Amino acid sequence: MNLELALNTLVKNFHSASPIDADMLTAQEFQSRISKEMPTMVKTAGDQEGLNKLLADLNVEEGKGVTFKDFWRLVDSLATAQFGLQSKEKQMKCVKCSLM
Repeated sequence: MNLELALNTLVKNFHSASPIDADMLTAQEFQSRISKEMPTMVKTAGDQEGLNKLLADLNVEEGKGVTFKDFWRLVDSLATAQFGLQSKEKQMKCVKCSLM
């Protein structure tokens, strides 16, 4: 049930970033949302250069809107990185336990 809630939250969050609940966000709407909702994970999006790099990394063409699929690529990338960090932390704790 928590996963369903998380997925619904991501979809609603994307739609609410647009004043007209559009299926696509402008670069500015996207920047505003991720700067507000993911300030720690996406620090580079705060300035224009960082936003341009992020959009390029997501394969969003210059001047085009950000689709939910583009947004999902960002979520996937961040979740994968977070998983890796937590896996390393878990492994380090286990190593410490076995050394004691």
